[in-house]
Amino acid sequence: MIDYPTFFYLLYFLYYDYSVILENFPKIMCRSKFFLCLFALNLPAEEKGTGNYNTLSPVVITTNGGFKESACTSLSAHQILDYDKALKFSRSTSEALTGVPSVMVQKTALGQSSPYIRGFTGYHNLLLVDGIRLNHAAMRSGPNQYWSTVETYGMGKLEIVRGIHGVTYGEDAIGGVVNIIPEPANFSSIGLHQGGQILGRISSAENSWSAGLHSYISSSDWEVKLSHIARSFGDLEGGRNVGTQFHTGYDSHASKIQLHRKLNKDAQLMLGFQNTFMDNVPRTHKTIHGITWEGLVSGSELWRKFDQGRNLYYGKLNWENQGGLMDAGIISISLHQHIQKRNRMMKRTQGGDYQFFNLDDFGVSARFETEGPWGGTFAYGTEWHRESLQSGGHSFDDNQIKLANFAQGPLAADADYDRFGLYLKHNHETKFGWTVESGVRYSSIQADLRRYYLSNDDVTTPEAPNVQKYQKFIGTLRASTEISDNLLLLSGLSQGFRPPSLYDLTSTDETSIAETPNIKISPEKFLQAEIGLRSFSSPLVWQFFAYHTWIDDMITRSPFTATDGKTKAIKSNGDGFIQGLEMELEYDWSPSWQSNLSFSWMTGEVEQLQADASGPKIKLVDHDNDESTAKIYKRFQISERATSRLMPVQAQFITRYAPLLSSWESKLSILAVGKADDLSLKDETDKSRIPTKGTPSFLVWGLSLAKTLSERTELSLEIENLTDEDYRVHGSGLNGAGRNLVLSISSSF
Repeated sequence: MIDYPTFFYLLYFLYYDYSVILENFPKIMCRSKFFLCLFALNLPAEEKGTGNYNTLSPVVITTNGGFKESACTSLSAHQILDYDKALKFSRSTSEALTGVPSVMVQKTALGQSSPYIRGFTGYHNLLLVDGIRLNHAAMRSGPNQYWSTVETYGMGKLEIVRGIHGVTYGEDAIGGVVNIIPEPANFSSIGLHQGGQILGRISSAENSWSAGLHSYISSSDWEVKLSHIARSFGDLEGGRNVGTQFHTGYDSHASKIQLHRKLNKDAQLMLGFQNTFMDNVPRTHKTIHGITWEGLVSGSELWRKFDQGRNLYYGKLNWENQGGLMDAGIISISLHQHIQKRNRMMKRTQGGDYQFFNLDDFGVSARFETEGPWGGTFAYGTEWHRESLQSGGHSFDDNQIKLANFAQGPLAADADYDRFGLYLKHNHETKFGWTVESGVRYSSIQADLRRYYLSNDDVTTPEAPNVQKYQKFIGTLRASTEISDNLLLLSGLSQGFRPPSLYDLTSTDETSIAETPNIKISPEKFLQAEIGLRSFSSPLVWQFFAYHTWIDDMITRSPFTATDGKTKAIKSNGDGFIQGLEMELEYDWSPSWQSNLSFSWMTGEVEQLQADASGPKIKLVDHDNDESTAKIYKRFQISERATSRLMPVQAQFITRYAPLLSSWESKLSILAVGKADDLSLKDETDKSRIPTKGTPSFLVWGLSLAKTLSERTELSLEIENLTDEDYRVHGSGLNGAGRNLVLSISSSF
């Protein structure tokens, strides 16, 4: 009998992207069989399924667009971090992801960190708060500071979904999707009820303190939650030889308000507000205060500091069990405001400059789920965002007295960016025992550039207004089957699409080197094949995934030396791939002992442009295809090099001991990271962050002890980097903390 949903989806897939499928189908099948056989040959027979994964993490929502599904049978690679166990005492959202398979948490500065997920970072990973999209068109391509503006205090859990999920979430969901989810409403059954929690944290190597207050009041049909936290960080102490890393400290504060209103037992309305401000966060590696560890070269600036401000206003209406075509639904309206300010002082007698951008993102999203026409579930939805950008700046002298205004800041002085998406997904079980998920998405994006400049050397005359439009259909096909008791085989083939953002089109100032705007670059396209195994019966829970991502027209930034002797970046499109293996397992030795192990390996490369006097002539700026107005020419050759900041081999081992009927528990952690010496062309020029011979390998030990002092109070003492090792996460702008004592206390009321 014909499996109609899969049949119709395959017809669509072949119609729109037949060339990609035909070209890569042999590779997909060969690689999938190879990885599956390789894993099966090395898997001991007694390890075939022994834990209760459902008990550990019964529900995940990010994999399914906000609707609940079983974590153990989800078709996607994912991880769930609970607030009380993993987020409560974490420094930042990004650093809470340390050790997750295929995730490398890079730190440009103490207050500027973001993850690489399956080899991608920056705007190739999608950040959500309660399902609301925080990515915007001004986000940079590389590791950026925007993730640090999302405060985990007062949240419920964090879900990270690895791999391409473009059908469900649209642009940017290439490396993965991270969703920070609030605590669910807890309506009172005994009249008015109130309570809360206070949090304190101090750290020796960070010279820091944090203080937070979280409170709530609820009745039978409404609840209000408020939280506020303030943090202050001093200069970070490195390992035994590096010592103090000067001019690295900063201050921040964040607040949240949530109002939940129960409409009936299956429907709820929520209104939320978030505010974050990070004050004078230094980017030290660009200054004379950067360290020279392992041959690093200090920057030339006297100082460079960032202010980050973010406001999010949003409302969500969600329901379930209503029947019909909208049996379950989530409708949200949001206004996301992001403000960035940068001050820097160049060498003495050169003065400095101030740049800023303001971005307002108004969004509407509607997602629905109902029973599928062939059984299972049918999900569909639409999303629209209007992003409005303004930027500017001015120069100042050595006394910080304002001089000339800039025509624009780091991006276009005036621009809009519109996103529209519509998706359909069907999930059902076939008579052969396979669960099949198929989906399709249509995306339409328009960039309206009103005041922008095509050269960072001449910004006196703006270019004529320009409109760039991008449209694309993409698809996904995932499947799973239970090949033995509690052992799932999972596979997937997914497309991703990312059009050039306002940053790609109009940026004149990349973090490491200046760059020239380019409004002619092409959209990026991705195709990922993955295969995995997951076991979820006690006492052993584990999952393994192998993936290969084909990259088509990825926007790259290649360095070159301009005629004025300055190092600049050329934007171009290049093809390539990233592939890798990831594994995680959890074993319960006894009711008191538990161990976790995660492992990641990846490799990849993408086409970049390398200066070569004998190479073909390539225009760096192509203004409306008019050769007479092209601004810069140079000879280049195409070079296939590693993707930027390619993640080295990484493994993490954690053992927890929590005696039964005891008030304390302990944890031992070991993080091992290999040497990162496979560098992109741009990495090789970034000498203030990446040593010439690559970033050295490292091994970091940690030990913690948590004690319940009373029914309401918990004390935690953690010693990070027990051996006081000097180390740096690949691509970071500063070294990790040396031996660090972190004392935290939380008390509820």
